[in-house]
Amino acid sequence: MQAIIWIFFLLLIILSLSIVWFSWHYGISPMPTSKKVKKILLQELPPHYEGIIYELGSGWGTLAFPLAKKYPQATVVGYEISWLPFLFSIIRLFFCPQKNLIFRRRDFFKENLSYAHFVICYLYPKAMRQLEFKLEKEAPENTLVVSHTFAFRTIKPIKKIVVEDLYRTSIYYYLIK
Repeated sequence: MQAIIWIFFLLLIILSLSIVWFSWHYGISPMPTSKKVKKILLQELPPHYEGIIYELGSGWGTLAFPLAKKYPQATVVGYEISWLPFLFSIIRLFFCPQKNLIFRRRDFFKENLSYAHFVICYLYPKAMRQLEFKLEKEAPENTLVVSHTFAFRTIKPIKKIVVEDLYRTSIYYYLIK
């Protein structure tokens, strides 16, 4: 029994150190979307969608699971590079199955996003600059992009909502043309 406890703590330390490493390497730690932001973001989305939805930087799955529930005819693909939030999402998916939800432990900047008609993200400024360039190059016309907290530099949002929370979080809605 004591060996199992030691193994558990060792795994916990390794996974925690992986968050520190990925946070240092990528410049941001995995942060869940707050309940208030998630509620407003989801209610302002189109009522119906049937294609592929990419959540870039899906973290702990706080947006991916409600997206899969809101859009049962769509396929939600969550990309996360950090091990602990990715494993958490996979375990959660095991216990709360969603047929239309997939998690991938991959760097979405190395993926082909040419099928991205609908993208949701909660990234950081440097990643938003890279994503803006990538989507302008790869995404089909009229791709909907929803980002909270951080905006694109040159693409103007079609809608911006400021949430009445502690941080006055902004949610940006874009159409890539």
